[in-house]
Amino acid sequence: NIFMGWIFRTHVTVAKGTLVGGIPMEKDLHGCPVGFALTAMQQFVSFFCFLILFAALYATPHKIKPKRISSMKEVVSIVIFGSVFAMNIALNNFSLGYVS
Repeated sequence: NIFMGWIFRTHVTVAKGTLVGGIPMEKDLHGCPVGFALTAMQQFVSFFCFLILFAALYATPHKIKPKRISSMKEVVSIVIFGSVFAMNIALNNFSLGYVS
């Protein structure tokens, strides 16, 4: 993400007149850094790659078998890990504003 920010130095822009829900925008929208868009695209692509891998391995002896969540400690651990991971991505994207 930092490499892309240094090279392109761009932001996502929605131009005036773009149709959103069938209604044209009355003014330009600026300010969504490209780092957020790249991170979102990376997350979607990774998720769909995982789904393809999961489906491809389903009928083989190497089938992916997720562990069942059996205690509240595991639930809390997953929520904390997910929150810290998301905050890491957010802080990395936030720091792009200072780097680029």
